[in-house]
Amino acid sequence: MKKHRASKKLVSIIIPMYNEARDIPHCLRSLDKQSYKDIEIIAVDDGSEDGTRDIVRKFKNVRLVHGEHKGPGFSRNLGAKLSNGKILVFIDADMIFDRNYIQNLISPILKNEEVIGTTHDYEIATNTKNVWSRCWGKVRVSKKTAKDVTIFRAIRKNKFLELGGFDPEYGYADDQTLWFKYRIKPIVAEGTTCYHKNPETLKSVYMQSRWIGSSINKKVFGLDVSNSMAPFLMTVAAPLAIPILSIKKSIDVKIFRLFPWMIIFITTRYFGTVSGLYRKNYFGKNVR
Repeated sequence: MKKHRASKKLVSIIIPMYNEARDIPHCLRSLDKQSYKDIEIIAVDDGSEDGTRDIVRKFKNVRLVHGEHKGPGFSRNLGAKLSNGKILVFIDADMIFDRNYIQNLISPILKNEEVIGTTHDYEIATNTKNVWSRCWGKVRVSKKTAKDVTIFRAIRKNKFLELGGFDPEYGYADDQTLWFKYRIKPIVAEGTTCYHKNPETLKSVYMQSRWIGSSINKKVFGLDVSNSMAPFLMTVAAPLAIPILSIKKSIDVKIFRLFPWMIIFITTRYFGTVSGLYRKNYFGKNVR
């Protein structure tokens, strides 16, 4: 682990990373331009093999931590334990931010002692020129849907540690641990726009969907996904489900000319999800 002198910063920004060489420089530059400066940045590597660590070392204001390949939940918890701030901010390596993002994100916490944590109010895809990104959707979190988000982007450190942090067993959804276990939701911080990258290739769409599939802990089409028959039953239902989902998604993204591409996209997502359920139900695997 890289040695780093402890600093009395109010906010600790924690970034889990796994093969993020393409995106992490943009994320770190965006953080460097934040109007709020009382921060420390902790980048926790989750076993990258693409030179991510070498890139992060070039940023002198970033604390690099060598973790293990146990998923982002494990990395976030490790970063939290090693942090010096009173407020933790959890972001992803492929995110960039408006200049006042951090300032506005923590504002409700600073103003009200009863506020445990916050989430942002607007999240937009950055790579909408890519056809698969457009199929995924431009708006990931809207002003209207933000109130339903159960992901904490900022949280008081003492409360986070008291509640036991994130549970890596939830995999892709580990950042929703506090909702799953305690039914605790963040409040929405206004004026917090961020930009997130959607998968750009069918392979990345499949891999992301597989990871999401292995993390599902609710019913799908009324089907208990923990049932060992779930992957088989979803495969049988594919000829009917895929066209219906393709039409619905085309309506959701409001780009109807995408429909021929959407069929391919939904087919990839569908069987990626089935594969994730198969890995979870039969092999207990829930990592990227």
